[in-house]
Amino acid sequence: MKRISDYDTILNIYEDEITLKGSRFIGILMPCKTEEEIPVCLEKVSERYRNATHYCYAAVFNGSERKEKSSDNGEPSGTAGKPIQFMLKGSELSDVICIVVRYFGGTLLGTGGLVHAYSEASRIVLDKVSRHTRTACAVYRFTLDYGYYSTFESKCRDLMARNPQCDYSDKVDVKAWIRIDDDEDFVRRITDLTERHVMLKQSDDEYIEDAFVRK
Repeated sequence: MKRISDYDTILNIYEDEITLKGSRFIGILMPCKTEEEIPVCLEKVSERYRNATHYCYAAVFNGSERKEKSSDNGEPSGTAGKPIQFMLKGSELSDVICIVVRYFGGTLLGTGGLVHAYSEASRIVLDKVSRHTRTACAVYRFTLDYGYYSTFESKCRDLMARNPQCDYSDKVDVKAWIRIDDDEDFVRRITDLTERHVMLKQSDDEYIEDAFVRK
């Protein structure tokens, strides 16, 4: 089974622009987790920047299992979507869309000029971003006797990406988020500390937003 991995994304919208021979190129970088969100993002931008000549874009989405889509939106083939996509790939961000809005200024830029303009409009907005890491975790559910729980907390704390979720009754039902890279170490530790008296149920891997910072 293919495992997910950590990746960087953004939480906010960023904008910047350049002017080249009278044409305005406005770069907008927005969160975009799925292909279905692309038209929603384009609609928001077109409502804000009405009557533009072109709304070109590139998107990288689907978390660490990156998928890509781009559009020249009427510009000559390969002069807009691909340059934006190239800049996005270089940033190593995912779940983002970069839309470059062009207002034509009356002077044709040629193929090289367009590639430069769309690349530069993407670059300057990417330079402004504050990165946010989504941490890939293995998710385990298990039940512990109270005698084992305090040992679990002390021995496995460094492997957990966030505080465990616990329900207390005659025993402790635990849901734990473990960083993917620490998965095997966690299974070994908890098996040893409970003297194999634990039944681990593993759920699908998840991304979490609020992982502990490693010390």
